[in-house]
Amino acid sequence: MAKWNAQFFGDHAFQISEMEKRNLRWEAKQFREGRLWHRWDYPHQLGSIDFSEREPVFGMYYTDNWRAFRTWGVSANSPWEHHILFNLRPGVDRNRREELKVDWDNLQRPGFSPDYVEQRYERMDLAYERSDWIPTAGAQALIRNNRPLLAYIGGQPLPQVAGLISPRPRAGGFTSKDHNFVAGQMLEKQIIVINNSRVPVTCECSWSLALTQPIVGQSKVTVQTGQQARIPMLFALPAGVKPGQYKLIASAAFSTGETQQDEFTIHVLPRRPLPRAEAKVALFDPKGETTELLKSMGVRCDTVDAKADLGAYEVLIVGKAGLTVDGPAPDISRVRDGLKVLLFEQTPDVLENRFGFRVAEYGLRNVFPRVPDHPALAGLATEHMRDWRGEATIIPPRLKYELNPKFNGAPTVTWCGIPVTRAWRCGCRGNVASVLIEKPACGDFLPIVDGGFSLQYSPLMEYRQGKGMVMFCQMDVTGRTEIDPAAQMLTANILEYAVAWKPSPRREAIYAGEPAGRAHLQAAGLRLGSHAGGELKADQVLIVGPGSKTISVHKDAVSAFLKAGGHLLAIGLTQQDADTLLPFKVSMNQAEHIDAYFDPPGVDSLLAGVGPADVHNRDPRTIPLVSVGASTVGDGVLAVASGDNVVFCQLAPWQFEYRKNFGLKRTFRRTSFLLTRLLGNLGVRGETPLLTRLSTPVASNEPSRWLQGFYLDEPEEWDDPYRFFRW
Repeated sequence: MAKWNAQFFGDHAFQISEMEKRNLRWEAKQFREGRLWHRWDYPHQLGSIDFSEREPVFGMYYTDNWRAFRTWGVSANSPWEHHILFNLRPGVDRNRREELKVDWDNLQRPGFSPDYVEQRYERMDLAYERSDWIPTAGAQALIRNNRPLLAYIGGQPLPQVAGLISPRPRAGGFTSKDHNFVAGQMLEKQIIVINNSRVPVTCECSWSLALTQPIVGQSKVTVQTGQQARIPMLFALPAGVKPGQYKLIASAAFSTGETQQDEFTIHVLPRRPLPRAEAKVALFDPKGETTELLKSMGVRCDTVDAKADLGAYEVLIVGKAGLTVDGPAPDISRVRDGLKVLLFEQTPDVLENRFGFRVAEYGLRNVFPRVPDHPALAGLATEHMRDWRGEATIIPPRLKYELNPKFNGAPTVTWCGIPVTRAWRCGCRGNVASVLIEKPACGDFLPIVDGGFSLQYSPLMEYRQGKGMVMFCQMDVTGRTEIDPAAQMLTANILEYAVAWKPSPRREAIYAGEPAGRAHLQAAGLRLGSHAGGELKADQVLIVGPGSKTISVHKDAVSAFLKAGGHLLAIGLTQQDADTLLPFKVSMNQAEHIDAYFDPPGVDSLLAGVGPADVHNRDPRTIPLVSVGASTVGDGVLAVASGDNVVFCQLAPWQFEYRKNFGLKRTFRRTSFLLTRLLGNLGVRGETPLLTRLSTPVASNEPSRWLQGFYLDEPEEWDDPYRFFRW
């Protein structure tokens, strides 16, 4: 549940309940014992009312979809999960009810005539009195939006329907949630009034935008039964309005005596100066959309083709959809020598088949900062990175699929060579990221923004190799049907950051510990040295894994190494390992680890780029957790000590052997990314085939690139999280 909720609530979703922890313990036991089970076998059934963390999702879902369906003219709908939308109030009398009135006159008629009620199936529509049930957020949203009369704030009105009364309104911008604006812009919304009662009604509407000097308005409409009305609201934001958030509040008073109120928050962003790109910049942009974007921002570039010599350039920009699977592209091998490359949105085919990434073509309307103080995010907060204005255009609005008989005719797509089911996609309105890259376990990839299922995808990610950098911007900033100020600000930030980027110190990795750890790190593309005794160098990173007590590194050597500026990564150490090796006292507690919540670390932290999802353990187990002697994160599964140059990671990915226990696979995958990210922060950079693959088209007889290079496990059908949500 945390993994699913994370795409809506970010890291906070990993503050999981005791019910979910119990379920995870039970599930892990079934996996270990090789048993099969049904979803209703869990200690806390997934369809029960036990999980309060699910309620806000239902609230959002019913609010958004019930309004939209009714406005589109859908005449009936079914709240499938109505049985979990109400909680029984505390203290309700569950005892047997004995004094039931006997209906003597109707005893011979069909139906039950109970003498008493004892055990009851505790569901809102089957047990107790209506007053004994408390509506959850989902129920409140359903009650609010399923009345015969409905008035709410909708998105931008279309000229052809604004202010009209129509039984069949055209599909349009009423579902949009445009909220980012700058001073001086026009803000357009509409009040939608729906009458599904049996009589005509009159509705008096008033509204107010809560600026320093509020902007108010009012209107009155009569709506026939089965009809609806649209009342446009247009606001000219004053040129002097200060950046911040402001509420738009609308009230509706019906002639029946019923009143309703709705509100919508807008965000005013500052106008960002045009980016300063004082560098020699080359632009490879066959489609031309990024060219237009850069021209509008005053960025000067030299247009180049695939055969260009980039020796005279500091930065190469690859435009939106500029690469194809089998087409030519510039040689970027100079990244090792300091070239910086900025790739704007690329298609799913290119990311998967040319680069070898695992991708999700699942349009996100909100993402979350993973490194909140990163220069690319300057001036932007979480609330700005959702529901962007207009539509994204990197993928078509409709899903390309086949109806596969293997899945009872469900729509299917091909993911990593495997047919998997998909839900239908119905547009790209509001998307902030349409094609998502799963965070790799190999190489020095720094996710700046996260999103999607379990936050395992990053649409803004920085890759470092040698003295250079490649940034993937899969945020939908180019070619939008309408400009969003947050998208503009992000683009300008990225351009300035790419120009100003300088490499951080690179360090050699020395490994000491059990052989399984060495094998894992080498598979991740790391070149590891071995310590055969003697002095450790200050420009090295000592990686110490389990079994380190058998190595030839001693406390005195480690102490001198750390004092000289050396860095150490401790992976899965026991108390005995720490006592044997470390020159300072660290205490550990043997305790169960399932999850740990912590705020996103900053750009200068040795934990930058990691989050609670990366330490979420689907196989609860007792491990040594750091408690004293270091700055702990969460429950002590991560820690930093000794002048911020010693990092503890108490999860060793190679100890999650998923090949014989599929339940461990997601934990293996996330902890593998966690480990390479920590090493990247320490200056250790693994090699990947990224530079070669960007420059080299895919040959017809070449093995699938997604099988190796960026991930440490081979994809299987069940690895794709979005195959399950096929309804």
